[in-house]
Amino acid sequence: MFKHFVLWIGTLLILIASASHASVPQVVVTIKPIHALVSGVMDGVGTPYLLLPGGESPHSYSLHPSQIRRLHRATLVVWVGPSVETFLEKTMTTLSDKIQILRLIEVPDLSLLKVRDGKAWETHHLDEHPDNEFEIDPHIWLSPDNAKVIVQAIAQTLSQIDANNAARYTANAIRLLEQLEQLDQTLKQQLAPIKELPYLVFHDAYQYFEHHYGLTAVGAITLSPESRPSVRRLYQLRTRLKKQKIRCVFSEPQFESGLVTTLIEGSLVRRGILDPLGADLVAGTESYFTLLGNLADSLKQCLQTGF
Repeated sequence: MFKHFVLWIGTLLILIASASHASVPQVVVTIKPIHALVSGVMDGVGTPYLLLPGGESPHSYSLHPSQIRRLHRATLVVWVGPSVETFLEKTMTTLSDKIQILRLIEVPDLSLLKVRDGKAWETHHLDEHPDNEFEIDPHIWLSPDNAKVIVQAIAQTLSQIDANNAARYTANAIRLLEQLEQLDQTLKQQLAPIKELPYLVFHDAYQYFEHHYGLTAVGAITLSPESRPSVRRLYQLRTRLKKQKIRCVFSEPQFESGLVTTLIEGSLVRRGILDPLGADLVAGTESYFTLLGNLADSLKQCLQTGF
């Protein structure tokens, strides 16, 4: 009798666990910084699936068949929008209407900045993209204020999908908002001494971070990470290095660093690395905080070293 009772309890626990697992929303997230924020909101409930786990470019990535199947089985897909995850635009149109889509660039209350134009940043050909979305700088996650808005949008969306765990999502969101505020205050103090020091970036991905902390980026090497600048462009940039007394030029781990070597050759300009996506970070709830901390560390280390 006791043996049957133990077997019954064991079977019941398995069924409960299976039902609980089945009820957890199947969430797919595109890039690591957003995945970290979603992971934080879902902590203790489930783990979202990350489409781009390493240093892949969201502009040119090709989905694997298993990833396409994962997207079609999802309860919720979280992405920034086609101006970031270009590779995903067509696939998104094939998903069932039952799958909820959270397109972050459209979330209300975000602080949005237009793409920077002009010689320092290269000329943007917006006529190639009639959608007004492409007039907006899409790297919205690099502002801690925007991250707070994103966290609240994620928690609200998940609570609507999964009301049974709404209290957990809300509590996690509140905790994340507090952590983001603490991070923001730390970075403000860390970056204050370098606010007026000029530097050049590989491509214009950091405007939200720079705007939030009052930093002085004065241009980008290339408009698109996948496009090599012309010889004329490199000559103009070398002239700018001298005229504006630029201290540092930053490359990115995902793209060719030889351009930076060519640009600063024969000068006293230092080089550093900035990564807007956290290519080498371990995916998880802490990677967003590590990402912004790494940006601040790289900027300060390079810019505070004198000529």
